[in-house]
Amino acid sequence: MAEIVFATETKGKGVPVEGREGVFHVECSGTGPQGESVTFESEVVMTDDGFDETGTIDYAGRGSLKFVTVGAGHMAPSPVSGLNHGSVMWRITEGDGEFSGATGLITSNFTFSDQGDVVDNEYVRIYTP
Repeated sequence: MAEIVFATETKGKGVPVEGREGVFHVECSGTGPQGESVTFESEVVMTDDGFDETGTIDYAGRGSLKFVTVGAGHMAPSPVSGLNHGSVMWRITEGDGEFSGATGLITSNFTFSDQGDVVDNEYVRIYTP
């Protein structure tokens, strides 16, 4: 069993999904721990308790991870006007490439502006067979 641990920052946009109230599509990109391009895509569904999220993170040339929310994510206004701040934990449900058979958790600490700008800081702990 191998343990892979790293942190990344991605930036992008979150936009409402047409015809689905309280649902957002988020796309972000950044640079991974080995200099690879990282692309992040998810669907966020707002709930009475916070939000649920499912998505994929692709680490170009290395592989990708699929994830789902553990419990519920939290987001609320920050002290900065027009900026929400939140956190969520994701459980890895699938991996491919270098991350084939992966399990583990990812924590996300993010901001989401009134204009839909997203900055996501992720701490990743992966276990591979």
